Amino acid sequence: MGRTKKNRPRREGSGILNRVITAEEAAGHRRAVAAADVLELPVIASEQETGLVLDVAAVGIDGAGLITGAEPAYVRCTDHKLYRLPQSLREWASTVVATHLAHRQAGHPSMFPCRVEFGILNGGAYAELL
Repeated sequence: MGRTKKNRPRREGSGILNRVITAEEAAGHRRAVAAADVLELPVIASEQETGLVLDVAAVGIDGAGLITGAEPAYVRCTDHKLYRLPQSLREWASTVVATHLAHRQAGHPSMFPCRVEFGILNGGAYAELL
C-alpha cells in the first residue's frame, strides 16, 4: 500500500517572507547598491575602543542570480541608508545571511534590526553583531 504525502500546515511564524519582485524592482535595487557609498571603517587601536556602530535593518549580497563571488555585499540601516561593504567583509556578510536564513527557517524571529559594530583592528576589518 502506498503512502500519500500530506502537506502539513506551516508552524506560525516559521516561514520566510517570499515576496516575488519584478525585474524592474530588482534592477532598481542593483542600481541602488552599485551607487551606494562604501562603508568607511574606522581604525581602532585596541579592543577597548568602539568602532562605528550602526542600526542595521538588513545585510545582503547583491547579485543577478548567479553567484560568482564578485557581487557586492551591503547593509541597509534602519534609517534607510544603504552602504556597500568593503570586499574584506563580504565573507562576513555571506555568513550572516546564511545564519539569518537558517534562524528564520527554524521558526525563530528575525535577527534584524540589530546594532552592528564595524572597524579595523590590527590591520583587519571586522563586523560584530551587538
